[in-house]
Amino acid sequence: MSQIIVEDANTWRVSGELNFATVGALSTEFTQPPKVVDLCDVTRTDSAGLALLIEWLKQSKEAPITFRNMPAQMVSLATVCGVQDILL
Repeated sequence: MSQIIVEDANTWRVSGELNFATVGALSTEFTQPPKVVDLCDVTRTDSAGLALLIEWLKQSKEAPITFRNMPAQMVSLATVCGVQDILL
């Protein structure tokens, strides 16, 4: 299970797994974009988790999001997919 914890109006912390089974529920919670998304509590991710972050960036073009504490697994995926410049 994964969840979004709203730390304050500008910061969200994501916890749990970001994968095909969990990102659908998380995408519906993205109504008011934060300025910072902290990924320190993400335990596992796959390409669906990476796609979720890219989608969040697309939805918040007027106020870009900063991703903090991105897991090494996600950094590797972003590098392989060639999207590290927009996420890191």
